[in-house]
Amino acid sequence: MAGSLDGRVVLVVQRSWLIANNLARALEANGAKVLLATNSSSALRLVDHPLLSAAVLNSDSRELCRLLEARGISFLFYTGRAQIIDEFNTAPVIRKPARPAEVVDGVGRLLTQT
Repeated sequence: MAGSLDGRVVLVVQRSWLIANNLARALEANGAKVLLATNSSSALRLVDHPLLSAAVLNSDSRELCRLLEARGISFLFYTGRAQIIDEFNTAPVIRKPARPAEVVDGVGRLLTQT
């Protein structure tokens, strides 16, 4: 893996609970603590976590992306959508379907860049 996730807090926002749970298990197996949200509204309540290190989003919430960016929190998109919000098109994108290990590696790369 690109970087250690030990003790890192990662926000996972996925509409599908099955996908969210699979990602959470993979991240936790690599040492991360995971905050789960199934939509941007619930994610907005978690974005202020003081130890938040990174986020995995499928949300197109500009507000959520802006809040993460303002806090200096790196994020990537794990999505099946063809289009990403133009304002955030420099964020890494992992296209669905991908193995959870690919997302874990992506988060590791985010954390080594910060």
